[in-house]
Amino acid sequence: MIKLNKSIKGKLGMALGVAAGVAVALVPELAFAQTGTGTSIGDVAMNASKSINGVQVMIQGACYMAGVALAGGSMFKFKAHKDNPQQTPLSTPIVMLAVAAGLLYLPSLMSTAGQSLWGGSQNSTRVSYDYSTYGSGAGTP
Repeated sequence: MIKLNKSIKGKLGMALGVAAGVAVALVPELAFAQTGTGTSIGDVAMNASKSINGVQVMIQGACYMAGVALAGGSMFKFKAHKDNPQQTPLSTPIVMLAVAAGLLYLPSLMSTAGQSLWGGSQNSTRVSYDYSTYGSGAGTP
């Protein structure tokens, strides 16, 4: 592999940056990812809303895993407090257990919060939006 000094690396980086800027300026389809079908903002919003489901499931899984891990860690801290109360205060395992309970309860709280904020019945495993009726007056009382 050829070693380049800092001044050549800087000039090469600047040249690549200018080339990318010129390419974006001359061919805007590269920057905006447009297709020949004429994608609208509503289509982009629908695609974004489809990916929200995966993010929500990932957050719920992370909450469950972190809650179980903190609950297990709090049990070890209780044991450490029993062995040496001066070194490990009792507040540490209690706070860890409280945070674990909150994390384990958070996924079920999502559906309740959705019902409180937006009304109706919310399903915490699937989030969807209907942009086709936006602004048409459909669905309004």
